[in-house]
Parts: sequence; structure tokens; C-alpha cells
Amino acid sequence: MSIPYDGDSRPSCPTDCPETVGVVEHVLCALSGVVFTGALLVPYYPSLVALTEPLDVLSSTAMVVAVAALWLLVSFSVELAWEWRAGRLTVDR
Repeated sequence: MSIPYDGDSRPSCPTDCPETVGVVEHVLCALSGVVFTGALLVPYYPSLVALTEPLDVLSSTAMVVAVAALWLLVSFSVELAWEWRAGRLTVDR
């Protein structure tokens, strides 16, 4: 869908245009990702250490990458579900 541009600094949007995502929603999704990742990390930390221990010097880097990847995956999933539930995410063919 193209949005007409009337020369103003912002493009004009028709009345059926969905509202934009606010900063608060992004922050809440990121925080929920941190909470979920922390809750999941507490019981599985010994397993993660044992899994990365053979990497010797790179074990701490592998742990950071794994935890960051989990956090990003959870945050993105929560935000995707939030947008879908709010009606701002649609699948048009």
C-alpha cells in the first residue's frame, strides 16, 4: 500500500491506516524477553556451562552469544504476538 505524500515532512495516512508501535511497547517486549531469558537461564545455567566448557577460552563468548540469541528470539516473538493481537500485523496475499 502506498501512502500519498503531500509535501509535508510526514506522509499523510488514510483513516484505515493502523497506528504505529510506540516506544513503550518495544521496551516492554524487550523487558519481557529479559525476564523470560533470566527465568530460563537460572535452572539451565549448569547445563549451558557444561555444554560450552569444551570450547576453553571461547566458552564465555559462546555463552553470551547463546543468551543474547535467546533474548532476541523471545523479544521478537513477544513483539510479533503483540502486534498480531493488536491487529496491526496482517498477512495479505
